[in-house]
Amino acid sequence: MPFHRPALGLTLAALALAGTLAGAAQAATTDRSPAPAAPAPAAQPAQATTPNAAAETAPAAKVTGFRSARFGMTGDEVAKAITKDFKIEGKDIRRETNATERTTSLIVKVDDLQTGAGPAVVAYILGHSTQKLFQVNILWGGAVNPKVDPNALVGAANALRNYFVAQGYRQEGMLLNAPVGDGSQVVVFRGTDSQGRMSLLTLAVPPKPSDDTPALPPSLQLSYIEKPNEPDVFKIEKGF
Repeated sequence: MPFHRPALGLTLAALALAGTLAGAAQAATTDRSPAPAAPAPAAQPAQATTPNAAAETAPAAKVTGFRSARFGMTGDEVAKAITKDFKIEGKDIRRETNATERTTSLIVKVDDLQTGAGPAVVAYILGHSTQKLFQVNILWGGAVNPKVDPNALVGAANALRNYFVAQGYRQEGMLLNAPVGDGSQVVVFRGTDSQGRMSLLTLAVPPKPSDDTPALPPSLQLSYIEKPNEPDVFKIEKGF
């Protein structure tokens, strides 16, 4: 399924990418049984609530954006939503343009978005053709907080996964604790609502280099995506 991928890189520049989701989520196994959420031996996830049990009582999930920011909002409307949600002044909202995807991102730092996870950076991505909100990426650890405690980050991932499992996402296509490639990246949660809008939570713990080079810090990324199969990014037309 050729859906849109928020970058799993550890840099703040990568956070503003919408990218193709195929790399992380397509490569992940569809096995829903709990698996290690990271290769760190001291950071093992707790048992996840089973999707079927949670779905029996939860109303259907609706992925409409993030907090007061709704998909389809203009940049000015998103900026007002950010101010409302986090009491952040306009001068503290950074705007960045992605030269490849030709999108614009409104980026802010939030100190305590998720208890125990440390500071986060949130990127609100406006589409190439519409200049309206179509994706939100949230990053903890990585370049935001290189000294992040891996156990605390995995604990935050577990808490978020358990929260999402109980929110009534569709069973079809749901992933829980699905490792990607060598297991250094894990799709902790992937779910869609009835309109195909997606919530995607990924944990990346880069393996320690074989030499004396320090290991890169782990990162946790949460993305809310309006149209995973039809991202509003610049593309060169077929036949160029």
